[in-house]
Amino acid sequence: MGAQPDAPDPIGALLLLGATISLLAAMYVVCYTFFFATWEGWESWNRRTGLDTEAAEAERERRLRRK
Repeated sequence: MGAQPDAPDPIGALLLLGATISLLAAMYVVCYTFFFATWEGWESWNRRTGLDTEAAEAERERRLRRK
């Protein structure tokens, strides 16, 4: 019988799926590691952006009460 060139290759498909998942996982780990290596915390974020968490929460509650 021999191999048919048009027949699907399940082993190749699984290898391709595994490679894709591994690539996505590696990208996630790299991005996650980079993000936490440079993250300074919410306090510096609020200071840098000028956002006040207490004022933002009060505004959110006020908007939710209005609805």
